[in-house]
Amino acid sequence: MSKQEQTVLITGASRRLGLFNAFKLLQVGYQVIATYRTYTSDVAKLEAAGAHVLQCDLEIKENTYRLIDEVKQFTSSLRAIIHNASGWLADSQHPLEAEPLESLFHVHMEAPWLINRGLCELLWNCEETADIIHMTDYNALRGSEHHAAYAATKAGLESLTRSFARMYAPDVKVNAIAPYLIIMNEGDRRMAAEDTLRIPPMGLEPGESVIWQTLEYVLNNPYITGTTIPVDGGMSLS
Repeated sequence: MSKQEQTVLITGASRRLGLFNAFKLLQVGYQVIATYRTYTSDVAKLEAAGAHVLQCDLEIKENTYRLIDEVKQFTSSLRAIIHNASGWLADSQHPLEAEPLESLFHVHMEAPWLINRGLCELLWNCEETADIIHMTDYNALRGSEHHAAYAATKAGLESLTRSFARMYAPDVKVNAIAPYLIIMNEGDRRMAAEDTLRIPPMGLEPGESVIWQTLEYVLNNPYITGTTIPVDGGMSLS
């Protein structure tokens, strides 16, 4: 089956890594279903490039169910599901508040759980081995003093990676990619200038292409499942 006949679902494709990789998937020939929470000019460009875009706020379970139905209506098979949607929320200053843990749980764990289970038949319908790829984080297994809820839910997603790999083998490979800082924002640049940002051995800000290279590797390797690939510039050495 050619890439033109293969469909990939990527969540959180309205900006940064998700947007970049959605365009790359289109460029190499995949049919792309891309989800977004807020429609922007970048989403419009992605749609104009040929992606089928679907609005979905994954913090709301009912929206995730709706997304599953919409994907089933659009295609009968999936070559891959890439769970890129993510929230970067600092922990609440009020100890008894559930937020942001509840919000991040919905996006990082519940939505992938429901989507993987709800669309498994579409993955099995692919004529070659299909893929599920979870985007996690360098901090998932190290923890974070200010983003503990974020780190915990990303760690939960890594655990789901191993569980789904066991459940879905050999028809579907399930892996995770764990980046460190890929694209700096202004706050990161300030911290780097102040020498308060941990700098990996390979330096900072490699750009989106390193994640695309890793996605391509996973998609094209028939013998890798249940693993987390660090793309962290050597941060995991410390």
